[in-house]
Amino acid sequence: MRILTYKYKDVDPIGWHFSKVEFDKVNLLVGDTATGKTRLLNTIFNLGRFSVSNEFKNGGWDITFKHNDATYRWVLETETMKDGESGIIQDNIWKIERQREIPIVGRDRTSFKFNGREVPKLSSKENSVWLLKEEELVKPIYEGFSNIMQRRFFGDELVNMTGYQTIPVNFIEKIKKDRGLKRLFQAEFNLSGTLYFLSEYHKDIFNKICTLYKGIFPFIIETTLIDIRDLNKNISVIGPMPIFCIKEKGIDKWIPILDISSGMQKVLLMLTDIFVFPEEGIYLIDEYENSLGINAIDFFPSFILEVEKDIQFIVTSHHPYIINEIPVKNWYVFHRKGTEVTIKRGSELAERFGKSKQKAFIQLINDPFYTDGVE
Repeated sequence: MRILTYKYKDVDPIGWHFSKVEFDKVNLLVGDTATGKTRLLNTIFNLGRFSVSNEFKNGGWDITFKHNDATYRWVLETETMKDGESGIIQDNIWKIERQREIPIVGRDRTSFKFNGREVPKLSSKENSVWLLKEEELVKPIYEGFSNIMQRRFFGDELVNMTGYQTIPVNFIEKIKKDRGLKRLFQAEFNLSGTLYFLSEYHKDIFNKICTLYKGIFPFIIETTLIDIRDLNKNISVIGPMPIFCIKEKGIDKWIPILDISSGMQKVLLMLTDIFVFPEEGIYLIDEYENSLGINAIDFFPSFILEVEKDIQFIVTSHHPYIINEIPVKNWYVFHRKGTEVTIKRGSELAERFGKSKQKAFIQLINDPFYTDGVE
């Protein structure tokens, strides 16, 4: 799935409204603090969760996207009523062919049509993608929204992803029968668990990740997976619990993933995510550079620009190096006036910035649209 255009508004009368934006394959969201970059990422992720796990989310979305060579538009809007309950008031999906919008779903407060036929009134808390996910017309849309992942790198997320986890024996049997990466992506194992399955059933991918990882951190001389019972003979667990470990120059012992720096954990997590990601996925990354050293930051821009897989990246950053290394045409500059957020594409700035010898980041932070980011 790839988002082509996106527009969002909060349903709260004093909520935020984001202007329509056209996304590319690599998209860097930049702007002053509190201009809405993280908020926009969250609205995209929320729509994905609403679509594939039916977690009700309030909001108003107008999104055009492409999946499996087909283009769709989905307009979804909810409301909060006086009693505090929320429900869907508009849920319309079209397939776009030759610039024509062909209705798939037409739904409002009183009626629900699918493929031109009236269907029984259904729960106002369940969206049409979730309700009709088994229908041939809607199944590819459901599959597209299931390929969205968000990494926020704050709170407990990194701790949870690098923690220890027992591998369910029944999943081992499933993965032996179906070794596709899609199953592994959807399983949402922690980092060591994912790397374990790659080492067992996708050795070439595991080796690529480890080679890239050692290239970013040259002091790492060896990587492996060790069961926790072999690391600590005093620990007793039911079932396998593999732990990713490294060996560094000058240290003659294995270092488990929990004992390496958060920056090294982030890099490994991102590399693994990208290699496991299904084709036509959307990767949302919020301020990746927090608490990272220069070597961990240095690899990031060129890596996402050159990755061969069909993944759409939507990334926020304040870091000068990342902003300078991502082409200006891939920027999306945020400016907020009250609750209205205007997003200006970098292509509007590219010609003017290209005439200057100053680094792009310096020009950005001196641009009035950026410096007056919140009015």
